[in-house]
Amino acid sequence: MGSQGGFGQSKEFLDLVKSIGESRSKSEEDRIVLSEIETLRRRLSDPDVPKRKIKEYIVRLVYVEMLGHDASFGHIYAVKMTHDDNLLSKRTGYLAVTLFLNEDHDLIILIVNTIQKDLRSDNYLVVCVALNAVCRLINEETIPAVLPQVVELLGHPKEAVRKKAIMALHRFYQKSPSTVSHLVSNFRKVWGR
Repeated sequence: MGSQGGFGQSKEFLDLVKSIGESRSKSEEDRIVLSEIETLRRRLSDPDVPKRKIKEYIVRLVYVEMLGHDASFGHIYAVKMTHDDNLLSKRTGYLAVTLFLNEDHDLIILIVNTIQKDLRSDNYLVVCVALNAVCRLINEETIPAVLPQVVELLGHPKEAVRKKAIMALHRFYQKSPSTVSHLVSNFRKVWGR
C-alpha cells in the first residue's frame, strides 16, 4: 500500500484503473467498482486513516462516481477536506465537492462557512479555489452570505482573483439578478458606461 505510482497516487489506485480499463464486460467493471466502493467505505470509516490517504480515497471516490456508481457515503469526507490547512488537500476537497454536490444538496450549508473563511485568506490560491466553488455551489439562498466578500475581492491585488470574483458575480446575476442589481450602477460608474 505504500508504493507510489504516477502522479502521487498509490500503486493500488493505478492497478484499479488498469483493471477497470482491461475489464471485458460492463458486469466485470461493475464488480470491480463495487468491490472498490466497499473498500473505500471501510477505509474511510477508520478514524486513524492519515490525511494523505484520505486525499487519495477522495480521488478514488471521484473516479467511482465518474463511472456512474453512487459514492455518496464519501461526500462528507470531501466536505471535511475543504477545511484542511494544506493547500493541496483543500484544493482536492473543493474539486471533489464541486463534482459531487449540486447547489441544492444538503451538505452545501456545511461548506458555506469554509468558503467565507477561505475568501478572507492571505493566500490568493486559497481564495481562487473558494471562488471556483462559489461559482459552482452557491445557490440563491446563500448568495447574501458571500456577496460582500466577493465584491471586496474586486479590489484584490492579484488579477486572477479579480477575474474569478467577476465570474462569481456574473453567476450570482444569472441565478438571482435582484441580489446584485444594486451593483450594476456601481460597475457602470467605474467602467464609464
